[in-house]
Amino acid sequence: MSADRVIASGHCPVCAAFGRTVLAAPGRECCTVHTGRPALLVETTRTGQARLVAPAGARRRITHPTGLQVSCVSCASAGRDSQGLPRDGDGSDPLCIACWRTRTDAARRRHAAELRAAALDVVDDVDPACAACGDPDPSPACWLCGYLWLAEQRARFAADQAAAAAAVEARFVVLAERTRAEQTVAELTAWVERLRTTIEQCATGGRHERALHLLADVLLREAAARSSSRGRRSKLALVCGVLAVDQAARITRPGRARTAELAGVTERTVTDCWARAEGLEWMRRTVQGRRLSFEQRCAKGRTYDRAEFDLAHLAPERAAARAPYLPVALLVLEELLAHALVLLEAAHDDVDAHAARAGELTDHAALARRAQLRAAVASARDTALTGAELIATAQLGNFFPPRVAPQGEYFSSCLFRGLVQPPKIAHPASGVPSRGEDGASRSSTEGSRGAHRVARPRTHHGRCANPRPPRPRPEWHGWAYPLAQGIQRALKWLEGVPLPRVAATIGARLGPDWTVETVLEAIGRSRAGRDLLDAPQRPLGYLAKLLEAALTGEHEPPHPARRRERHVQDAAAARRRDVVDQAAAAAAELATARAGWTERDAAAAAERAGTGGARRAALAAARAAGRGDHAAARAIAAADEWPAVAQPGAGLAPDLGH
Repeated sequence: MSADRVIASGHCPVCAAFGRTVLAAPGRECCTVHTGRPALLVETTRTGQARLVAPAGARRRITHPTGLQVSCVSCASAGRDSQGLPRDGDGSDPLCIACWRTRTDAARRRHAAELRAAALDVVDDVDPACAACGDPDPSPACWLCGYLWLAEQRARFAADQAAAAAAVEARFVVLAERTRAEQTVAELTAWVERLRTTIEQCATGGRHERALHLLADVLLREAAARSSSRGRRSKLALVCGVLAVDQAARITRPGRARTAELAGVTERTVTDCWARAEGLEWMRRTVQGRRLSFEQRCAKGRTYDRAEFDLAHLAPERAAARAPYLPVALLVLEELLAHALVLLEAAHDDVDAHAARAGELTDHAALARRAQLRAAVASARDTALTGAELIATAQLGNFFPPRVAPQGEYFSSCLFRGLVQPPKIAHPASGVPSRGEDGASRSSTEGSRGAHRVARPRTHHGRCANPRPPRPRPEWHGWAYPLAQGIQRALKWLEGVPLPRVAATIGARLGPDWTVETVLEAIGRSRAGRDLLDAPQRPLGYLAKLLEAALTGEHEPPHPARRRERHVQDAAAARRRDVVDQAAAAAAELATARAGWTERDAAAAAERAGTGGARRAALAAARAAGRGDHAAARAIAAADEWPAVAQPGAGLAPDLGH
């Protein structure tokens, strides 16, 4: 049926199109549902999107019988159905609240822009001419504009002078830094040359060879005063090596900071080594360092006076005793030379950085001199190593330092060693105790109240009566170390932990079948998606907790693990203990119940074995009370002398009142 015929029949054409029969509203062509909802259209935009549109002016809302029904002009042009009001009176465009605010804000902004433009126009309209002479350009002849021009020029000149002074000051700072860097290079170069000359003359002979014997002498004194071979390596050889090479005519004036830099130690270590060398009487302080007064600082140009030391005299009769320590002294000089070369390279880099900052380049001659110096240093180091090997070989196989012994003990070996006279090993007896007299010493203090004095050293040939047998290797030694290395590479926060500790932690918990991947997988499964810490405070303890959680949790590990087996055994033992405790508690309750039952049976048997008068009297009283004869029941009870029943409000029983 066509739409006209549907309308003529009084039905809604929209509902009829969908197969429904609905009457139209009174005075309308459609039903009440479709009266305020016109048919919507679908259109496709240029970008390919589909949207619902309605004809202009069409309303998708129900029209109310009261109120002002005006559509917003801006929303209608954009295809939106919004109601508005004519804000500026009759004849103005009806706008909704949002569109009205937008237009109001835009008008306000335009008004502000017009005000700013008007203000700028006023400023631009100012006459640039001078108020005194009327000339637009400043003239020196005018008292007004000429003064302003002069003041401007003076301010510009002052700014230029300040900038030039700042540039000159910065240039002087750069030159001072570069000069200090060049002085450092010159000092380190002289030190390297002196070390190299000392090492070469030790091989060929010369006056600088005395430094080697001085260093061997202090090594001999230290070995004689040392009570035990245990402890860390001492820095005394490096510090005394700097003093021995730097001495001139047995007098040396070392600086604490300079000595620490050349020896590669701290200033506190230098102070301790100086005190140790004075205790060994290898050097003697002749001038005490001090802080200068103001007049002395002005006259001498420095703040402190350095301390002066007089090194020990090299006695010819002790040459044989010093001979075994000459190779060690050569190696110490070689170590000092290698450290000095590192310092010199760093100083060269500093000078090159200053030159590059100034836009200069290092010339070829300087680079050639550096290369020649490096080659000479490498040759000197080879000479030192070769000389140490030759001197050690020439000692007739005595590669070990001599021990302190009485003359009768070492005199028999002199002819075998090729010596005509026995070497005289005499060390000065110092009454000053060592630094460890109060208990703080690197040597062992077992069996005594403090460290040994220098005058009574402990020999190297001392043997323990009951030596401790060597500790056997653990069974995880073969597989735990490679696994620990892999775990350290995988977990960055374990890099600073010693490898033996990591291996011991892993070996005590895992087994030989584990790999790095399986360990990490087990840890991640136990963490349930939570991330690991990046830098734990105790890395080894954190690793132990992770392994404990991975091996004792609800997940079964992929490979056998000692900690898992121990956990399973502990859980089974705990279950067995619980079962035993429950059985013991049940047995105790049963025994208590049986004891109660036994007492009850005994009381019943005693009652049955007796006369039974009490039971019969009680039954008679109960029967009398059941019949309603309370007087007879009371008489029976009184005849049998039953205990009185406590009445409410009568207080406590006589036996409970106290």
